[in-house]
Amino acid sequence: MSAPLSVDGQFINVASLAGAVATVRARAATGHGFTFFTLNLDHLVKLRDHAGFRDAYRAATFVSADGWPVALLAGRGASRRDPPPVRVTTGADLVVPLCATAAADGVPVYLFGATAESLVEAAAVLRMASPNLDIRGWHAPPFGFDPLSPAADADADRIAASGARLVFVALGAPKQELFAARAAMRHPGLGLVCVGAALDFLSGAQVRAPRLVRTARLEWLWRLAHAPKALTGRYARCAALLFSLTTLEPALRRLGLGHGPDDGPDPTGPPCHSLCIIDTMDPRSAETGRVAGWIHRILRHRPADVSVLFVGTDAVGDCALGVVRPLERDGRPFDFLPVARSRGDDAPAGPGLTLRVGLGTLRHRRAIRRALGPGPATADLHRFGLAPLARLLGLPAIQTIHGGDRGEASDRSSGFVRTLGERLALRWATAIVCADPAVARRMAARFPGDLPKVEPLDGAVEPCLPRAHPFACDDGVFRLFAATPDAGVDPTLVVATVLALRARLEGRVALHLVGTGDPDSWPGFAAIRDITWRHDGADADGIARILAPCHAGLAVAFSQDRPGLLLAGLAGGRPFGALRPAGSEALETVEALVDAGTGGFLVERGADTSAAADRLAERFVRLWDAIRQGRVDPETLHARAAYHVVAGRLGRLFARHRAAQGTALAVTAA
Repeated sequence: MSAPLSVDGQFINVASLAGAVATVRARAATGHGFTFFTLNLDHLVKLRDHAGFRDAYRAATFVSADGWPVALLAGRGASRRDPPPVRVTTGADLVVPLCATAAADGVPVYLFGATAESLVEAAAVLRMASPNLDIRGWHAPPFGFDPLSPAADADADRIAASGARLVFVALGAPKQELFAARAAMRHPGLGLVCVGAALDFLSGAQVRAPRLVRTARLEWLWRLAHAPKALTGRYARCAALLFSLTTLEPALRRLGLGHGPDDGPDPTGPPCHSLCIIDTMDPRSAETGRVAGWIHRILRHRPADVSVLFVGTDAVGDCALGVVRPLERDGRPFDFLPVARSRGDDAPAGPGLTLRVGLGTLRHRRAIRRALGPGPATADLHRFGLAPLARLLGLPAIQTIHGGDRGEASDRSSGFVRTLGERLALRWATAIVCADPAVARRMAARFPGDLPKVEPLDGAVEPCLPRAHPFACDDGVFRLFAATPDAGVDPTLVVATVLALRARLEGRVALHLVGTGDPDSWPGFAAIRDITWRHDGADADGIARILAPCHAGLAVAFSQDRPGLLLAGLAGGRPFGALRPAGSEALETVEALVDAGTGGFLVERGADTSAAADRLAERFVRLWDAIRQGRVDPETLHARAAYHVVAGRLGRLFARHRAAQGTALAVTAA
């Protein structure tokens, strides 16, 4: 296809079965991950109501037309003399030819979904058709499987560990698409094809309509006759949507009463998704607070097809209010439209500055709407007090909550006014995301009616992580790295662990300390000073140089061994030995990173420091053996860290914006 087509706001970029097979073959053979979804009418119905489903679809790599109604809708506007731009390509059509190419190219496959009995039979059929097919495994998740649960993440990890590069997911919509999207983010090398009932068709658990019935476009009638109770309601909703898309909505548009054509996102075209950030800061400032840091990351790491208009304040005094000024952040351009001036004594979220921004936004609302242009747009908000502005501009809003007992480091108003503002902001928001899982739980408890919209986005750390380095073990010295503790943190366990390792490894151990703390003040540090190297705080490149000769990290006090160091170490391909944190809600990411087999190990501290040091040292000796035997893969650790890095977390935020833009009215120039 020369360019993606669109049906009800969802792109289709695979035109035929032959194109699908060729495209998937090229990706799978080179180890480039992807997701492949097959769009049908039932999916279109669910996409209108299920935000997570929309997120998964808009992040898909490939989408084909599953069924003649979708192919017909995608081909609207084509001449009758032209060949159809899109041919039907279903999940059931894909499995056998893709397995044939996988067998020819030596690409391992995995079967996931359906039932255990069906998977066994389907695997046998596929091996008969392609004797060289390498099926690394199959798994049927239990009834009630949640594709967004820790159990689903463990299944994805198991699939990736099997070495499979092509995965057929047969869970039914929307579970299979939600699982595939999450697994692809977690393991970027996996190619996941969602195939619905295809494996049941292969095994004989379900009977597919004969080819003659499919050719006559009556497969829906065949399925309805075989399962009337299960499908009658679904097909009624599909018929209603088909009538709306083909007849009702075009008629309303001709009368000037409806929306314009539903042009979906074109990932190959120019920027078409407008993001309007409204805040009290000047984007040129060097502010380092929670909100400012997050906004700077959005500007730095937004997708290429997202254009940003920043509505904020002029702190320098060199901008004309209400006039767009082109700026850039780390080489990424965006537009700045100042609506108020800020002074040096203004608090970033103080009521005075918030009021001036509000009044300035109202005064320059026409300039803002003209700058946004005719395409769909959403507002990105980080302070509750600015929520009414998005509503007055007619923009769907994504509200981010950054932390603190009040949900954000902002308001100095009375408790009643603050709570009312929070409640209105959450009620008006299309989606609510929290930069800390603990904050998500607090907000959900305070405003339970808004719970379905709340999503935690943890892992807010610097995104510039080291690349993975191979291990250097030739000299037989085990090199450990750790952060120097902040004041008030007992470092005795670091010393005790290194001493225990020194005894077990006959002196062949070294410690690299990262940070500005002074270890000479540690009790007992003199005993390990001769094998300790000290490194001041460093940027990503500096951290990479420090970690390259090391083999593992030690984390004993999570008040200073924050997820940032863990992510940096794992991104560099280095596992961690750590104490299991006790009762800390903010450390879920730490446990997910370390206590997952490939990330290292966690041990319980207990009351005895010496015993805890012995446990850590014993596990480090076993880890050192595994490293020297080649059983720890730096690239696998790097992929695990990449999943948790802020750029990946921001991808979920941008997916929320895409979902809101897919159903939002276009912003028209005033």
